[in-house]
Amino acid sequence: MSIVRSMSSTVLSLIGLRQVTIACLEAMILATTAFSVPWKPIPVYPSTDSQEAPDISGTRVVWQQYVSGDWDIYSADITDPKNPVLTIVSQYTQIQMYPSIHDTTVAWQEFVTEYEDWDIYIRDLSSADNQDVLVTNFSGDQTSPAVSGNLVVWQDNSAGDWDVALGDITDPTDIRTYTLTEYSYDQQNPAIDREWVVWEDNFVWDDNPDGIWDLYGADVMRVNKPVEYLFGGFANHQQRSAISGHYVVWQQLYIDEQNNEDWDLYAADVSDPSNPKIIAVAIESSNAINPDISGNLIVWQDDRNTDWDIYGYNLDTRQEFLISDAQIDQTVYSDQTNPAIDGTTVVWEDNLGGKMNIYLALLSGPDVATCAAPPLGDANGDCVVDMSDLAEFSQYWLSCGLDPSSACP
Repeated sequence: MSIVRSMSSTVLSLIGLRQVTIACLEAMILATTAFSVPWKPIPVYPSTDSQEAPDISGTRVVWQQYVSGDWDIYSADITDPKNPVLTIVSQYTQIQMYPSIHDTTVAWQEFVTEYEDWDIYIRDLSSADNQDVLVTNFSGDQTSPAVSGNLVVWQDNSAGDWDVALGDITDPTDIRTYTLTEYSYDQQNPAIDREWVVWEDNFVWDDNPDGIWDLYGADVMRVNKPVEYLFGGFANHQQRSAISGHYVVWQQLYIDEQNNEDWDLYAADVSDPSNPKIIAVAIESSNAINPDISGNLIVWQDDRNTDWDIYGYNLDTRQEFLISDAQIDQTVYSDQTNPAIDGTTVVWEDNLGGKMNIYLALLSGPDVATCAAPPLGDANGDCVVDMSDLAEFSQYWLSCGLDPSSACP
């Protein structure tokens, strides 16, 4: 398979972004932080069994549930959140974990005892036959599936290291599979939105001698010859990416001069994939991990309040907001982790009472406002014309991009 790797000079020039602009970025974030009264969390389908790893598409939530000694896949239709309709997606003596859902299609990894490895399965919840479909039957393990439309991606170690693979499930009776990254070293944790796939890669080469996890993306519309782009080429690891439309989000390791470490959150506008525009989302001294994104909204888990809480960030308004915890008259605190978002509905797992269960919040109001028509002069993309735009504009005062340059005044 012929794949062209393209590196953006803009991305490379941003190596060490935090070290160079940390004070300015922190000031901007603090200035635009809005803490609203959090939304009331709603349990999706309370159980005495542990529930973990939620995902959501539309009004359907999926998760893994520990039943009778192994993990199974469950789903609930939350059209009426107070009266959810439960569906058992996959309940066998084997282990099913880490579900992903798009529309009515659910993908998960399943441990096949006969071969002692993990394979990928799917099920269309709207299908009349209501049967599980095996996507992969390769040697080695296939894990961490993600589904979007008629495509499923996963990480595959059948060749001896982790590669990213893809399956076209348009016809479940004739699933076509492809390996997207047949390289040495590891490519793993893929995410997908429509025809775009992103993943992390520890490929060792001249510009990455230490094998730092870098973020790559590819348009897989032509699955045999996708063109790859480097979305993040920084000095420290970029991992756990998610993608929605022309935005990518990831967690990035930060190491200070005293070797203290924490995870920060960054996003990139990849409308022009060869020239991603980096956005600092959460760069405080706390850990911001496990991000997800839908449209203009990013969610993640954050430990700035000593326990794990769910936070959100609006890419249109460039404002942050608290989603879980800090309820009025709250006296008992717990950890909220592993969020997922679709539209304005967020789901996560919460260990309140000692058992992990899945909760949701229905977001509304100014915190989730969208920018239908950016005003003229909005240079920084926050849908407001203010002094920040003037500062952005002044950096390019008297710049000229005419070709030939002799036409410039």
